[in-house]
Amino acid sequence: MTSHKAELLAVETSEAGRLNGKGVVSPGRAPAPREPAPRPDARPAPAAAPSTRLGLEDWFGPHGLDDFADNVLGHRPLCTGPRPDLAARLADAFGLHSAEDVLALRDAEMYAWFPTLDGGTTSAPIAGRTAPQFYAGGTTIYVRNIAAFAGHEREMAAAFDIPRSSVHAQLYCNRPGAVTTMHFDPSSVITVQLSGRKTWRLAPNHFAPSPLDGWAPGKPVHPGLRAYTRDVPPAEMPADAVTYELEPGAVLHVPHGYWHETISDQNSLSVHFIIHTPARIQAMLAVLRNELMRDERWRRPARRFDAPDSAERLAGDYAALRDLVSRLDPRDVVRAPVPASPAEDGAPFVRCGQAALGVDEIDGPAAQVTITAYGFGDTETTSLKVGAELLPACRWIGDLPIGTAFAPSDLPGLSTPDARSLLPLLERARLIRRAAGHEAIEA
Repeated sequence: MTSHKAELLAVETSEAGRLNGKGVVSPGRAPAPREPAPRPDARPAPAAAPSTRLGLEDWFGPHGLDDFADNVLGHRPLCTGPRPDLAARLADAFGLHSAEDVLALRDAEMYAWFPTLDGGTTSAPIAGRTAPQFYAGGTTIYVRNIAAFAGHEREMAAAFDIPRSSVHAQLYCNRPGAVTTMHFDPSSVITVQLSGRKTWRLAPNHFAPSPLDGWAPGKPVHPGLRAYTRDVPPAEMPADAVTYELEPGAVLHVPHGYWHETISDQNSLSVHFIIHTPARIQAMLAVLRNELMRDERWRRPARRFDAPDSAERLAGDYAALRDLVSRLDPRDVVRAPVPASPAEDGAPFVRCGQAALGVDEIDGPAAQVTITAYGFGDTETTSLKVGAELLPACRWIGDLPIGTAFAPSDLPGLSTPDARSLLPLLERARLIRRAAGHEAIEA
């Protein structure tokens, strides 16, 4: 490769990181207040696990799948009538036709589910080989991180256009008298009754609407939750609670944040899909974090906020933050297709936000650079090989404040042909975009 040239080496797209590389926008499921935290030795589900189609299109009648996803999921309860055919179909898809089949799973986490002395419920991990003995003794068994369900989780995530890590499948083998006491979660639930009967009670959450964390009566109300609660914490289900009796094939959707409790009066087997989508605050904080990290100002230690000049220094921070927010652009995370036609000669470009450039290697006349672009849907990583003479221009663009417009002639040390070689690749990698009218450089 001759110098002054630029060459695309590879483009990789993944969900890992999503916006900030730290999982802020794709946090997975936060544990419910009555469930165990993930074990540190939990075995991840294999990415290539086989999938049998769930047939989601007919789960939510009278709503079609798109209507359910757009207008019901996370917003309001939905309960369908019993459908033994659906229960049988899913039992075949899962390869699980009884509690004994569930208890025989070996590539999953098993928990005993039982009441506590204070009137609540809790769970504790147990060895898979002991689960049948616990179940035979009358203990409800709760199963999560089911390797064989990875394909089903992937299918549901794709159907609802959410991150794969936002969907987690669980199984409950309830014994008669098993209860889940009143609580709310920061996630939605879609459950299908596979056998037996289970009774649910649901109510809107006026105490903490759209919560970011789970909570149950008797637990402390932590300061984060207090930020958006105003009333005395309730001790019992609200008066407007609605009761749903689920029999085989019934589907119930519990919206994010709704109060719920359950009781089983007979042996019951059900599958739960926990859907934890990011809150808008998490998305916005991730966007801000990406850009704040680029400036050393925000990476320095924060200390001595009680010093005499603290108010002055914080005022400067606030002014810098307002300037940054004013330059954020939704086009940098909701990415439109890159224009197919070449840019006009001399047409200005803009330094995109949510993108970072790094130099991986310099080898004589050539260098390899990597550009990472974060979006709501994915993280795109582009590797380029460029002539060493192009490297100063790449670094110059990478160091520009987001939203800065520049002309190809501004690139340091590059001729017009060099710029024409480089800029289309940087545009494709989402480091720059073509300037709109209001972003063009003023003459």
